[in-house]
Amino acid sequence: MNRSHAAAGERGVVLFLSLIMLLTLTVLGVSAFQNAHLQERSAGNARLQSVAFEAAAAGASNAINFFDANRALGPDQLCGTTGHAGWAEPSSWVDMGMVGEAYLQQRLYCLADEYPCTEDDVDCDVRPPRSQLFVLSHGEVRSGAAVVAQRDVEVRLDIGGTWSAGDGCGAICFPSCTAGTLNFPNSNTFQVDGNGGYAITGGCQAMADAVRNGIRNNRIGNYLGGIGATTPGSPWAEPTTVEMFRVNIAAAALAAQGRPGACMTFCFSPVGVNMNSNSAFGTVAHPQITYIEGNASFGGNISGAGIMFVRGNLSWNGTPNFKGLIVTLGGTFTAAGGGLGGDHGGSLVILNHPLGGGGFFGPSNFNNTGGGTALFKFDCQALWLAHGLLDQVGQSLWSPECDVGPQSVFQAGPEDLIIASWRENIGWREEFFGSGD
Repeated sequence: MNRSHAAAGERGVVLFLSLIMLLTLTVLGVSAFQNAHLQERSAGNARLQSVAFEAAAAGASNAINFFDANRALGPDQLCGTTGHAGWAEPSSWVDMGMVGEAYLQQRLYCLADEYPCTEDDVDCDVRPPRSQLFVLSHGEVRSGAAVVAQRDVEVRLDIGGTWSAGDGCGAICFPSCTAGTLNFPNSNTFQVDGNGGYAITGGCQAMADAVRNGIRNNRIGNYLGGIGATTPGSPWAEPTTVEMFRVNIAAAALAAQGRPGACMTFCFSPVGVNMNSNSAFGTVAHPQITYIEGNASFGGNISGAGIMFVRGNLSWNGTPNFKGLIVTLGGTFTAAGGGLGGDHGGSLVILNHPLGGGGFFGPSNFNNTGGGTALFKFDCQALWLAHGLLDQVGQSLWSPECDVGPQSVFQAGPEDLIIASWRENIGWREEFFGSGD
């Protein structure tokens, strides 16, 4: 009787343990099945995301061709130029068909990017934004009407070979830190316009302060963009590089002097020049390099375009009109007399440069002794036109203080465009497109 009860109890324990083991195995089996299913789904989702990314990446690699074929999508043609604030809205999507198992869509947008400021940029807030062009490639995997995977890759397009730190100059430029006589006119018809940047630049804060002190407080508003200290770029950083640039300019002007039709009045003068007649030194359509070994004094209706490089002092009289880069190494620029005073577009560089390029820069002088009815305006287009006159060595020595060349991205040919940068967009640009896009 007791053995029977004991046997029954043992059988009950065995049955209970068997049920526990069976339940455990069942749970483990279900869990393993679920894990396998999740891993399969995860692998499937990863594969779909990879397919979507491959489509977006294929669109990114073809960004230049897409832009070239769809330039009309842009609301304006100024993207990439200085002072352009970008577009309010992106362009419409363009369906590019299937790439593997994914759909590809692309569109353009243009955003403004603020200039970086340095600790010496006292008037940095006057500088305008410069826009940049992007191509967005959107890869999408669909299941019926539902989107099951999507990836975005954006590409920034630029013009190859035109980006440069620049020479640090505004419309009127004193790259050295030594100020001489700075006599600016007390006339509201004398204006210096930085065209979005500094009107006048000095090579250090002391020079910028000296320029401010030379301008009467009631006329400071005539200097649009303000007066700022910038670090001189090549070639104005030191006498040695200035001398290298001068030698390069002189050789280019001398070579052009012997080419028929290359020089309107002359390109190279081995001595100083004193001209009071109406003379032209190039045009915007046909710019030239003009080099004068000594002092230069001009009167009458002098005009020109390109580069005018004077090893001595330079003085204007009458109604001069020049578009491009003007350099005087004698240390003194004088605008004498009344009249219309001229219209200068580009950059005027005033340096007191030692003969031979050794030693240090001397004091720079600006003297306006007339009525002061003139306009000096920083002109990026005119400066890049001047830059194009130089050979490879000259271009490596000098480039303008503006971020784009003589054309916007829209005006560049596909052979001139480069993919400046790219990145995958995660979360996208809500600040531009809105959180619901």
